[in-house]
Amino acid sequence: MACTRVFEGGHTFRLAAGDSAIAVLRGVCVEEKRVFIVRDRRFPGPVIEGPQPIVATIAKPLALQWFDHHGLAVIARAWISAAASTRGAR
Repeated sequence: MACTRVFEGGHTFRLAAGDSAIAVLRGVCVEEKRVFIVRDRRFPGPVIEGPQPIVATIAKPLALQWFDHHGLAVIARAWISAAASTRGAR
């Protein structure tokens, strides 16, 4: 499966080719081999391998392509920020 992943705020954000939504998974999740690495850094915890439950989905903006890691990172940071604001408002 061709996809891009971004790891932000303790979550994995994954957009696969042909998907209409961005999957949000808890933790650092890798479901298959990593073949194209834009930027690699040590993860702040254990890497979870294999299928994981999706904790949320984000509607994919029409202009976002599956290979746009920068665009996915922008959306991931916005989602993390909105989630933190929601938690703080409770």
